Amino acid sequence: MIADHYLGHLLDRVPETRPFLEEVYEEEDGPIEALPTSDTDLDLYTILLDGLVRPVLQPALAAAPERDEDLLRRCFGFVEEVYEVDTEFTRGAVYFQVLESLLDAREYLVNAVPFLRGNLREPVSNMLRNHEVEGYEDGLPPL
Repeated sequence: MIADHYLGHLLDRVPETRPFLEEVYEEEDGPIEALPTSDTDLDLYTILLDGLVRPVLQPALAAAPERDEDLLRRCFGFVEEVYEVDTEFTRGAVYFQVLESLLDAREYLVNAVPFLRGNLREPVSNMLRNHEVEGYEDGLPPL
Protein backbone atom coordinates (compact mmCIF):
# COMPACT_ATOMS: atom_id res chain seq x y z
CA MET A 1 0.00 0.00 0.00
CA ILE A 2 1.34 3.41 -0.92
CA ALA A 3 1.16 5.77 2.05
CA ASP A 4 -0.69 8.60 0.32
CA HIS A 5 -3.52 6.36 -0.85
CA TYR A 6 -5.06 5.32 2.47
CA LEU A 7 -8.42 6.83 1.66
CA GLY A 8 -8.66 5.29 -1.80
CA HIS A 9 -7.57 1.91 -0.46
CA LEU A 10 -10.11 2.08 2.37
CA LEU A 11 -12.90 2.89 -0.08
CA ASP A 12 -11.88 -0.06 -2.26
CA ARG A 13 -11.71 -2.49 0.67
CA VAL A 14 -14.61 -1.16 2.75
CA PRO A 15 -17.01 0.80 0.52
CA GLU A 16 -19.40 1.02 3.48
CA THR A 17 -17.19 3.89 4.71
CA ARG A 18 -18.03 6.19 1.77
CA PRO A 19 -21.02 8.06 3.32
CA PHE A 20 -19.07 8.93 6.44
CA LEU A 21 -15.93 9.89 4.57
CA GLU A 22 -17.97 12.17 2.33
CA GLU A 23 -19.07 13.99 5.48
CA VAL A 24 -15.48 14.23 6.74
CA TYR A 25 -14.26 15.69 3.45
CA GLU A 26 -17.30 17.89 2.79
CA GLU A 27 -16.38 21.40 1.73
CA GLU A 28 -17.74 24.58 3.32
CA ASP A 29 -19.95 25.32 0.32
CA GLY A 30 -21.44 21.83 0.12
CA PRO A 31 -20.56 18.28 -0.80
CA ILE A 32 -17.30 17.65 -2.62
CA GLU A 33 -17.46 16.32 -6.15
CA ALA A 34 -14.98 13.51 -5.48
CA LEU A 35 -13.07 12.23 -2.49
CA PRO A 36 -9.32 12.83 -2.62
CA THR A 37 -7.32 9.88 -3.91
CA SER A 38 -3.87 11.06 -2.90
CA ASP A 39 -2.13 13.14 -0.27
CA THR A 40 -4.33 11.72 2.48
CA ASP A 41 -1.45 10.33 4.53
CA LEU A 42 -1.65 13.11 7.12
CA ASP A 43 -5.39 12.46 7.49
CA LEU A 44 -4.84 8.85 8.57
CA TYR A 45 -5.94 9.41 12.19
CA THR A 46 -9.20 11.02 11.00
CA ILE A 47 -9.73 8.42 8.29
CA LEU A 48 -9.36 5.57 10.77
CA LEU A 49 -11.45 7.01 13.60
CA ASP A 50 -14.16 9.01 11.84
CA GLY A 51 -14.30 7.03 8.61
CA LEU A 52 -13.82 3.45 9.77
CA VAL A 53 -13.98 2.84 13.54
CA ARG A 54 -16.95 4.90 14.75
CA PRO A 55 -19.35 4.54 11.83
CA VAL A 56 -18.52 1.05 10.54
CA LEU A 57 -16.27 -1.11 12.72
CA GLN A 58 -17.77 -0.53 16.16
CA PRO A 59 -21.40 -1.00 14.99
CA ALA A 60 -20.34 -4.18 13.16
CA LEU A 61 -18.64 -5.49 16.30
CA ALA A 62 -21.72 -4.68 18.40
CA ALA A 63 -24.10 -6.45 16.01
CA ALA A 64 -23.75 -9.88 17.62
CA PRO A 65 -25.02 -12.47 17.10
CA GLU A 66 -25.66 -11.40 13.50
CA ARG A 67 -22.19 -10.06 12.77
CA ASP A 68 -21.23 -9.36 9.20
CA GLU A 69 -18.08 -11.48 9.16
CA ASP A 70 -17.15 -10.43 5.63
CA LEU A 71 -17.28 -6.76 6.64
CA LEU A 72 -15.21 -7.40 9.76
CA ARG A 73 -12.65 -9.40 7.77
CA ARG A 74 -12.33 -6.55 5.27
CA CYS A 75 -12.06 -3.90 8.01
CA PHE A 76 -9.36 -5.74 9.92
CA GLY A 77 -7.62 -6.67 6.67
CA PHE A 78 -7.36 -2.98 5.81
CA VAL A 79 -6.13 -2.16 9.33
CA GLU A 80 -3.50 -4.88 9.12
CA GLU A 81 -2.29 -3.56 5.76
CA VAL A 82 -1.95 -0.05 7.20
CA TYR A 83 -0.07 -1.43 10.20
CA GLU A 84 2.32 -3.27 7.88
CA VAL A 85 3.46 0.04 6.35
CA ASP A 86 5.77 -0.05 9.38
CA THR A 87 6.30 3.59 10.22
CA GLU A 88 5.88 5.10 13.65
CA PHE A 89 3.09 7.32 12.29
CA THR A 90 1.01 4.53 10.73
CA ARG A 91 1.49 2.10 13.60
CA GLY A 92 0.59 4.86 16.07
CA ALA A 93 -2.55 5.70 14.10
CA VAL A 94 -3.65 2.06 14.06
CA TYR A 95 -2.87 1.58 17.74
CA PHE A 96 -4.53 4.73 19.07
CA GLN A 97 -7.48 4.97 16.68
CA VAL A 98 -8.38 1.32 16.05
CA LEU A 99 -6.86 -1.06 18.56
CA GLU A 100 -7.50 1.06 21.66
CA SER A 101 -11.10 1.56 20.48
CA LEU A 102 -11.61 -2.17 21.07
CA LEU A 103 -11.45 -1.36 24.79
CA ASP A 104 -14.46 1.00 24.56
CA ALA A 105 -16.86 -1.92 25.10
CA ARG A 106 -16.22 -5.51 26.08
CA GLU A 107 -18.27 -6.77 23.11
CA TYR A 108 -15.98 -4.92 20.68
CA LEU A 109 -12.95 -6.75 21.98
CA VAL A 110 -14.58 -10.16 22.31
CA ASN A 111 -16.08 -9.96 18.82
CA ALA A 112 -12.84 -8.65 17.28
CA VAL A 113 -10.57 -11.42 18.59
CA PRO A 114 -11.33 -13.92 15.78
CA PHE A 115 -10.43 -11.28 13.18
CA LEU A 116 -7.14 -10.14 14.70
CA ARG A 117 -4.50 -11.79 12.57
CA GLY A 118 -0.91 -11.29 11.51
CA ASN A 119 0.95 -8.27 12.80
CA LEU A 120 -2.05 -6.99 14.77
CA ARG A 121 -1.98 -9.80 17.32
CA GLU A 122 1.19 -8.74 19.13
CA PRO A 123 0.23 -5.09 19.76
CA VAL A 124 -3.27 -6.14 20.86
CA SER A 125 -1.83 -8.76 23.22
CA ASN A 126 0.55 -6.19 24.68
CA MET A 127 -2.26 -3.65 25.06
CA LEU A 128 -4.45 -6.18 26.87
CA ARG A 129 -1.64 -7.13 29.24
CA ASN A 130 -0.68 -3.47 29.89
CA HIS A 131 -4.29 -2.47 30.59
CA GLU A 132 -4.81 -5.65 32.63
CA VAL A 133 -8.03 -6.44 30.80
CA GLU A 134 -9.99 -9.05 32.70
CA GLY A 135 -9.86 -12.40 30.97
CA TYR A 136 -6.95 -11.31 28.78
CA GLU A 137 -4.21 -10.85 31.38
CA ASP A 138 -1.96 -13.09 29.27
CA GLY A 139 -2.90 -11.39 26.01
CA LEU A 140 -4.82 -12.94 23.16
CA PRO A 141 -5.49 -16.66 23.14
CA PRO A 142 -3.53 -18.66 20.55
CA LEU A 143 -5.12 -19.04 17.12
